[in-house]
Amino acid sequence: MGFFDKFKKETTANSIDLDQEAARIAAIYNTYPEFPAMAEDRNVDEWLLSIANGTNKLVPKENMIRNEDHLLPGEVILLDWLNGRASTTDEFPDFFELELGILPLVAAQELVSEDYVAILNDSSALHYWSLEQLNDLLTENGLKECSSKERALRCIKKEFSNAYILNIVAPGMYVLTEKGQRIIEKYAEFIRKTLDTPPTD
Repeated sequence: MGFFDKFKKETTANSIDLDQEAARIAAIYNTYPEFPAMAEDRNVDEWLLSIANGTNKLVPKENMIRNEDHLLPGEVILLDWLNGRASTTDEFPDFFELELGILPLVAAQELVSEDYVAILNDSSALHYWSLEQLNDLLTENGLKECSSKERALRCIKKEFSNAYILNIVAPGMYVLTEKGQRIIEKYAEFIRKTLDTPPTD
């Protein structure tokens, strides 16, 4: 049970033996190619109880097997999730840790360092904004909404100084590199099935 010791809080008085449950889970995870990641602030007692009573499940073994590109399934899903989001993002869905076995913030930093995703912090970042986001910027500054992204971008570049635009996009947003885009395209069906989203045309 050693792995869980540093995470465990005071043992909850319960009919379930938490030490025994932790040992059972550790024995299972020790058969995985990689041990699922666990945040240091996770309440392990509550998590152990949730596993024991069936309200939570263990990270599946297949989620800890790297693909032929040496990425974990969770890292592939994270690539798709990060694209277009602010680089200051520090709130991630729980499923990255609890179901996919990765710490998303740590994994995001690794994906940047390995050139799967970049951080844009210049005016080109606006091209990754949605029309709604662009129109919000326009109306907040007393300008009319536009019917297309192209018109909104032209209006923003005309009405706002480059310094103002740089201030808006700072400190940047995550954008897939060519390397990252290839991964997304290669595993598009896996991503779709995992996120249960309809395929795009």
